[in-house]
Amino acid sequence: MGRVFLATDKVIGRPVALKLISLAWLPEAGISRDDVIPAYLHEIQTAGALLHPNIVVIFDAGIQDDYFYMVMEFVFGKTLLRLQRSNTFSINKALETVYELALAVEYAHSRSVVHRDIKPENIIVSTQGVPKITDFGIARFKRQLRSGREVLIGSSRFMAPEQVLRHEQDHRVDIYQLGVLLYELLTGKNPFRDDSPEITLSRIRDLVPPPPSLFNPQVEEDIDWIVGKCLEKSPQLRFSSARELADYLAQSMRSGIVGGEPPARDLVQRLRQFEIFSMLSGPEIEELARIGDLVSFSRGEAIIRENESDSNFYVLLDGRVQVQKKSRILTRFLPGACFGEIGAFARQRRAATVVAYEPSKLFRINALLFGQCSPHVQLKVLRMVVRHLANLVISLDDEIVRLAPLDTQAEDREDVCQVCRYHSDSPIEICPQCGVVPSRYFSDRSELSPTESAASDESSTGRGSDIV
Repeated sequence: MGRVFLATDKVIGRPVALKLISLAWLPEAGISRDDVIPAYLHEIQTAGALLHPNIVVIFDAGIQDDYFYMVMEFVFGKTLLRLQRSNTFSINKALETVYELALAVEYAHSRSVVHRDIKPENIIVSTQGVPKITDFGIARFKRQLRSGREVLIGSSRFMAPEQVLRHEQDHRVDIYQLGVLLYELLTGKNPFRDDSPEITLSRIRDLVPPPPSLFNPQVEEDIDWIVGKCLEKSPQLRFSSARELADYLAQSMRSGIVGGEPPARDLVQRLRQFEIFSMLSGPEIEELARIGDLVSFSRGEAIIRENESDSNFYVLLDGRVQVQKKSRILTRFLPGACFGEIGAFARQRRAATVVAYEPSKLFRINALLFGQCSPHVQLKVLRMVVRHLANLVISLDDEIVRLAPLDTQAEDREDVCQVCRYHSDSPIEICPQCGVVPSRYFSDRSELSPTESAASDESSTGRGSDIV
């Protein structure tokens, strides 16, 4: 449809993606500009109204000379297609990716926008790990450009049967394509693709693909069912909405508790014993329990693996777990400890491995599902998580000082932090690396007036403030 450039918004100074679509071919196709331009602008206005964290935002659009142009959010990252080729997706990561995309698609459907061309090439994963759908509205734009003859629109391996058969299409095309995408992430294979586009299209019409578990034994039966439901030949037999698909994916992501059903009373009572849940009321703990699940690990079994990525964090209920990097043991956690939250919320690869030091029972929370909790529950839990992280960092201060190499020549230098030995180009007031204020700023403390001293005491203790 066109070419995409990296450009700069001169007014705001931000990088943007600029898409240009030539109009030069319209006369040859017998299409009138007067018919095309209003339809194009209408579709762009519709797609431009979409504001969702998993959809690339359209900033501006218009016509210049013989080009449509579209100015879009620039996402620094890689397409899902490139990531598929270089990485194997775990079951959890595949479910989480399609779960986020399904919520984005549901949002678009609620505003009468149907994509109709969902594929790995049209999904960009940012460096923070956030999948974003691009080219929203372009598929509908293509439909508006049809001449009198019937044409096939889309990528052959991701077409829904009704697209191949040129039947009436609706939002369930997107649900079908999400199912094909999930199949690929789980198995590394497309269920219909062949070297011949004609054979690919005939398979889409007639072939019932084998379940993903045939190629990946780790795929559970419920996930096979979800994929099969998405890939039904008849739209009426698929999930009725992308939200329904997301709900079933969420259930597979939290295998221990049935969504919508009250959690067991003993689980709620067990969670109330730990400090991280101490600010939650009984109903709020029940709400949290509905999006989490209980998991058990035997001695030596890995809970988190270094360099893997998912969105789960854990609260240890029984037993002990051990954190290790390669062969080095970093620390051990006792019941009540929360761990894995940095990787889960930052959406980064795990920096260390966590194994069960003895048989352990944990409460697992998926950070993506956690985002569906009420704001009050999220705020209270995050407050305790931040407090836990702060205590952990404080406990490491002595270890940092002990391990810091002694540099006697830097002892009196104002451009070197005396704690972590960070070097700066100018005198350090607050170390940007470890946050320490140099001791020289307190050397004249005894000369302060009583009033100034009291004010300094209050400032240094942080009285009247809190973590969140």
